[in-house]
Amino acid sequence: MKLSCRYTKSNNLKTLDMKKISIIKLFSVTSIILMLVTGCTKKFDSINVNPNAATIVPATNVLARGIINSASLLFSERLDIYYTGSYAGQTAGIGLGDYEYRVDINNSMWSGIYNAMTDLVSAAALAKNEGNDNLYAAALTLKAYDAQKTTDMWGSVPYSEAFHLQDSNILYPKYDDQATVYNAILAELKEAADIFKTGTGSMGVGDLIFKGDVTKWQKFCNSLRLRVAIRMSIVDPSTATSVISEILGDPASYPVMADNNDNAYLWFPGVSPDIEYWYQRLGSTTGLYTDQYRMNDVLISTLKANNDPRLPVYARLNNNGKYGGYRFGTNQSSDTLNNGNNTSGIGARFANNPAGFSPFMNCSEVLFIEAEAYQRGLVTGNAQAAYESGVTMSCIENGIDPGSITTLLGQPEVAWNGGTTTNIQKIYLQKWVSLFKQEEEAWSEARRTDVPLMTNISVSYQSSHNRPPFRLAYADEEKSLNTNFPTGVVETDIFWGTQVWWDTRTGVH
Repeated sequence: MKLSCRYTKSNNLKTLDMKKISIIKLFSVTSIILMLVTGCTKKFDSINVNPNAATIVPATNVLARGIINSASLLFSERLDIYYTGSYAGQTAGIGLGDYEYRVDINNSMWSGIYNAMTDLVSAAALAKNEGNDNLYAAALTLKAYDAQKTTDMWGSVPYSEAFHLQDSNILYPKYDDQATVYNAILAELKEAADIFKTGTGSMGVGDLIFKGDVTKWQKFCNSLRLRVAIRMSIVDPSTATSVISEILGDPASYPVMADNNDNAYLWFPGVSPDIEYWYQRLGSTTGLYTDQYRMNDVLISTLKANNDPRLPVYARLNNNGKYGGYRFGTNQSSDTLNNGNNTSGIGARFANNPAGFSPFMNCSEVLFIEAEAYQRGLVTGNAQAAYESGVTMSCIENGIDPGSITTLLGQPEVAWNGGTTTNIQKIYLQKWVSLFKQEEEAWSEARRTDVPLMTNISVSYQSSHNRPPFRLAYADEEKSLNTNFPTGVVETDIFWGTQVWWDTRTGVH
């Protein structure tokens, strides 16, 4: 029997037919319900059995659902371009109302990420029952990935008591502070990393990211451990240094992403309805695609200042044949450079490829993490070599030729020990540039490092704040329904209030 499933997004109304991503025999978890009923006769249970209905869901099927649910939220045009892209200084919406807040969308983003994590918890449990160590470790890895995104966007979140409705009857999970969540994430990733060293079992058809390559899952897991560790390295240097030392000190046991072949990307078939999320909103088969989404001036100015060859890849020429980005600030509504003719659209590689990708993580980020760890003396290594490799890998991924990469590395504010910026600032800036289309991460890095420095805020909030938003607002339905919602949470003007745990900047509001 030929089986297929289709998942429809609640927040963006996107549809993805999984059979066109090499999943011919998958069931959606929600479509598999075993009906246990009592009836009028003793034989009712046997009479009403459908011999063609599945009663056991393979773990690989649920892993696929978790991957799709994660990607469809985190890399959707709404969250990734409009919201966090604007906060990160990389993209913007013109004519839409900057720093938009809508109760229904905010609720769906919160529920969406928890639904994705619930799928991955289920996939891990099923894999354990199947005795499939590697699939269990993969599900645990991706659940930790989603958890890191969740706590970085909101701060304190339910985690230790989340996902325990069935086994512990916890309907209203308590909120854990971010330090607690981070340590739980590290523990889960450590468990997965150690399993991957000797684990058995195949990923099956549900592995939409690495197509069954366990070694790449292992590298993804350890690379994610580095991401979590470096982000907490200012507020908990002891734990962070321990994790980084273990990974970089034992590459045989804990390998990380080393080149672009290791990138954790979900690629799409490109045939309707299985089309990449940004393309669904921005793309056009004629190439003359237009939309109110544009590039942000912060990123455009950075690329132009350094004669960066990635500029024409990240952005399109505006209608006047130049590159221009949307500029936030007091005069943004009256600024003629902010209109549709003067602002550049998002480049074709990212916005006009129906067979495009959702980037969970790439190797250039890992190299910049290594460079930072070496430069700050957390561990010993060659910071310059790691930094230049990070720039190189980002450029190669974006189709830049070797000669242009060499020229970029010689630009004053890119060259090691060159220009007026410090080497650590160069690492931070080039990492931020490399994170294009991973807007939650670019936003987190900007909040952690204050690089690039962004002081031009949406006109609606310009008088009260000197930096882009600190966080996402908690879902209204969570505040009203979860009796354990913390009363001490401070939310100012929706997006600000208490800074997240690892945001140690001073003088920001």
